[in-house]
Amino acid sequence: LARYLGMIRKDVTIILCPGQHDAVRVAEPQPPVGNDYGAALHEVENLILVSNPSLVEVGSSKNKEKRGFRVLMYHGASFHNIINEIDELRLGRAHDSPAKVIKYLLKRRHLSPTHSFNPYIPHQDKDPLFIDIVPDIVATGDLHKSDIDTYNNILIISSSCWQSITPFEEKMGNHPDPCKVPVFNMKTRRIKVLDFS
Repeated sequence: LARYLGMIRKDVTIILCPGQHDAVRVAEPQPPVGNDYGAALHEVENLILVSNPSLVEVGSSKNKEKRGFRVLMYHGASFHNIINEIDELRLGRAHDSPAKVIKYLLKRRHLSPTHSFNPYIPHQDKDPLFIDIVPDIVATGDLHKSDIDTYNNILIISSSCWQSITPFEEKMGNHPDPCKVPVFNMKTRRIKVLDFS
């Protein structure tokens, strides 16, 4: 991965948020990929490793006169359990429309609003899965389905994946839509989906 990311131009900043299949603990919040498994990633000069979830701001001016876009990054480990337990989402085929799950979470201001939906390590000061700052964009990807929508002026971007259907994907209820990369233009606020399939 470090070799491939190293091929990207150095004036492009890459932000990497881990998920439950990466070399981090399964319980959320997940720390950034560490040196023990990802030493080569730490050497990529334009790569920023963040935790899952993370709230990052992109596009702000260096002197902070202009606010950028607040992007809430969350891999989405709670999604399957939420879909399976909430009739509105299960019957509404939310595996095929991940934005429905994000809207559900935004309404509740929490990324895993029901206890035991996913492994969780409590924090002594605050709940890292609580959505206390309203983001401009929510970026996620666990359902392997490309989906773009809005909720209360919050842009929802669910990313695709790079593999087609596998026995595991089928078991999880995923219907992958591989090789779709959403690109957000910060000047025009438009999204274009690049299809590499």
